[in-house]
Amino acid sequence: MAITIRLLRDDEIQLANNFFNAIYQTNRPLVNFRWEFLEGPFGKAIYVVAIDDSVTDTIKIVGIQCAIPIELINGRGERVLTAKSEDTLVDPAYRGQKIFERMYDLLFEACRTAGIRYIWGFTPAKKAFERIGFAIPFATEQALLVLQPLAAYRYLKSLNEQNKTLDKIKILGLSYLSWFKGLKRLFGDHLTMTETPLSDKDRAFQRLYAGQDLFTLHETTAYLTWRLGHNPFGNHYRSYRSATGTFDALVNTRPNVGYIEQIFAPVKSPQHNGIRSLVDILHKQRVPLIRTFNFSSNDVLKAQGRQLSEAGFTYLKRGSYFVWKSLDDQERILPSQLLINRLFTQGNL
Repeated sequence: MAITIRLLRDDEIQLANNFFNAIYQTNRPLVNFRWEFLEGPFGKAIYVVAIDDSVTDTIKIVGIQCAIPIELINGRGERVLTAKSEDTLVDPAYRGQKIFERMYDLLFEACRTAGIRYIWGFTPAKKAFERIGFAIPFATEQALLVLQPLAAYRYLKSLNEQNKTLDKIKILGLSYLSWFKGLKRLFGDHLTMTETPLSDKDRAFQRLYAGQDLFTLHETTAYLTWRLGHNPFGNHYRSYRSATGTFDALVNTRPNVGYIEQIFAPVKSPQHNGIRSLVDILHKQRVPLIRTFNFSSNDVLKAQGRQLSEAGFTYLKRGSYFVWKSLDDQERILPSQLLINRLFTQGNL
């Protein structure tokens, strides 16, 4: 059968979203598709589709893949256009026809034309991405601190309907272990924290990492409005800064869980004091547990991991893989230079 690989047309957006929902057996609303792929502050996503040309009475999509333009910035103010890989999916009935590889060939070409220098993302499919030239520089990690063991257990158990009895026992044990370890937060120093506007994040990064080669998301007002203000996943974001100005953080609450989304702080600062203060804030908001998204890919992120542990978090080295593809002859960014955090995801994790 003949398969055509091309860019998605505007009148096919509903078809692409329907394909995603059918394969994953989910119900992603079209408004979520538009938010994620069409309304981004650095341009709409480059969205590739595979079409089965043997079906003549309708347009039959059998594969999708896209890249969302995201600008990164370093401590010297240098900006680089990158893209986050998303919606990678091939109909199981069509596998074995190199559709995945062919879609990425077109995506790489379109990204180069658009001035995109790097493509990155998160996936459990390590080998598939390595085959098409992606590097796998590190894996994601996570940490959690439980404030209400039974409520945390019920929430964590609900994340996987396939959990067996032994799995549930392990989750219950983890919930109580994390709660017990988290009690150490009560005995350390805290920082005085003030809530700040969400629009201040770019300035905080530039101030705390001035002159450094670390790159993070370019959190312009347009980016934060899109990523935080218009995010459709039921998140509630708040920004906090210490009185000294050396600790700046973003947190997020949902009915059953809170997240520390992002921390900006120098490596040698007592981050655990600021983290304890964030835990106090989330505790007052009655969240049963707090989760974080972690990495050990540079000294700053390693320090954050250590200080989360010192503040009472239980550190888990379990997660997906971070993938990285360079389209840049100058190699301006290495993966180890990324000050990566949970905002690098699309916000529904």
